[in-house]
Amino acid sequence: MSIDHAHIMKFDLNLLVAFDALMSERNVTRAAERIGISQSALSHNLGRLRTLLSDELFVRSARGIEPTPRAQELAETVSSLLCTIQSRLIEPEQFDPATDERSFTLGMTDYIESLLMAPLLASVHRQAPRISFDIRSIDQSYPTELLDSGEITLAIGKVETGSELHKRRKLWAERYVVLTTPEKIGGSGTIDLETFLSSPHAMIVAKDGHCRLVDDALAQIGLKRHAVVTTPHFFTLPILVQQAQAIATVPASFARIWAPVFGLAISPMPIDVPPFDISIAWHSSSDRNAGHSWLRKQVLDVLDPIRIRLSQANAATGHAAIAAE
Repeated sequence: MSIDHAHIMKFDLNLLVAFDALMSERNVTRAAERIGISQSALSHNLGRLRTLLSDELFVRSARGIEPTPRAQELAETVSSLLCTIQSRLIEPEQFDPATDERSFTLGMTDYIESLLMAPLLASVHRQAPRISFDIRSIDQSYPTELLDSGEITLAIGKVETGSELHKRRKLWAERYVVLTTPEKIGGSGTIDLETFLSSPHAMIVAKDGHCRLVDDALAQIGLKRHAVVTTPHFFTLPILVQQAQAIATVPASFARIWAPVFGLAISPMPIDVPPFDISIAWHSSSDRNAGHSWLRKQVLDVLDPIRIRLSQANAATGHAAIAAE
């Protein structure tokens, strides 16, 4: 059924409020007091409604006023409409994490997933046992489109595009480091440029050219690295570095968690590569939604210790610590 907007424009919402008050009170004076208008104003609204609906709606009786059959037919529909308007448009949405059952879809790369999901699940399930998550692997070139369509609730990662329809909060400035075997860095603790260029590279390649930052920095000084394998999966890289003697350029947050697991070493980049921002983004339509606001706070609370550790580590290695906005 299509909406006849021009016809509906004739119906002032206040007319339905007056109708519902009269149905409840069955008395013009009390109905007027209930909605805070004068008796004459209520009578005027009733007159307009009678004209629009071509029915008397209410007739006088010994007990006050009585609804006509047409009014009785409309009463439940009008009451339901007003309840919907009140709950969906006027009153803030209620969200009780202890009892509400809801699923949120989060968009992120697998390396952000490795940082976030275990501590997020532990924190959320203590407060909200009926909340569940779906993870959607996203490429940084289109997360805002998924937010627009409602396919994801939040985008977390390198989210730089967007419009006034999107909200974004920077979490930290991420830097690339080199993931390698301890033998390649020797006693210096750093990999030199010659070793970096001569070593086989295992590289992340995404649709958005996520690792182009490294290749562009090399190209500016007339250099190029040698890739023996490219993959969209971060979790393949530590295995390739460990077992295939390759090196990998990865975000520092990923390296600091997984290098100890695989017995690998972390080296600063031998060239200057600009950092990129890790952010959380959401659609502005969900900005004041109680459930969404609660979820964003959980994500920020979980990621804040990671942000602090990265800032401290960056400062210790000579990189300026950058606080979240």
